[in-house]
Amino acid sequence: MPDRIKGKDNYYDKLYALMEVLRKECPWDKEQTLLSLRRYTLEEVHEVIEAIELADSDDNWQPLKSELGDLLIQVLFYSRIAEEAGQFDFADVIDTLIDKMIYRHPHVFDNAKPADLTDQWDSLKEAEHAERKSLMDEIPPLPALKYAQKQQQRAARVGFDWSEAKDVMTKMREELDELEHEVVNQHDIRRIEDEFGDVLFTLANLARKLDLDAELCLMQTNRKFAARFRGMESLAETRGERLADMDLGAMETLYEEVKKKLSAEQS
Repeated sequence: MPDRIKGKDNYYDKLYALMEVLRKECPWDKEQTLLSLRRYTLEEVHEVIEAIELADSDDNWQPLKSELGDLLIQVLFYSRIAEEAGQFDFADVIDTLIDKMIYRHPHVFDNAKPADLTDQWDSLKEAEHAERKSLMDEIPPLPALKYAQKQQQRAARVGFDWSEAKDVMTKMREELDELEHEVVNQHDIRRIEDEFGDVLFTLANLARKLDLDAELCLMQTNRKFAARFRGMESLAETRGERLADMDLGAMETLYEEVKKKLSAEQS
């Protein structure tokens, strides 16, 4: 580690000095803006999530250590750009975070006795946004499934919600029937898109009622499918075959074989 970084007294100063050097001396870092960094921030968040699941499933924590650092540098980057614009710096970010967490945890710092911690958290957050005109305001630009669940959570605060998951499942079947009607009758693609969106929205709501995160569920299934498909390709190759030369029935048989093999390895 260079002395101009290593010589600092604490990790905060080391991080601050690191970002200062990068913004002044690295051509790529110097040209980055708030908007140009967005895509990298989104990528880093997803990589952190994958590393979390790897640590949980395989007890492999090293990727998480690395990915958390990559996410932290994003925070430093935005803070440095804000400082250059005369708005705030990294220390302000930390102070704001500390103040916010103390405010939102009165049961820890003020000996309050909430009936429900989730309700307390939501009510305190609402108080911070008293100027909000609609419950639908100020929802961050999340991925679509996550955004849907945020909307549904907001609506539920005023009682616009199903009582139980089984009620959502009834609605889900209704939406599937409506989608099937549009598809079978080959209606306009916009009508099919509309009904398909309703199905996804209802599924996201069902996930919420089951206390699941729809986005994480789909990410997990994506990885599961990728592993199984790679297994199909590998198994076919060892047998001197190509998936492209197989019919659907043969591929489904291969898929089930790989599925059983992977399940056995994970159990």
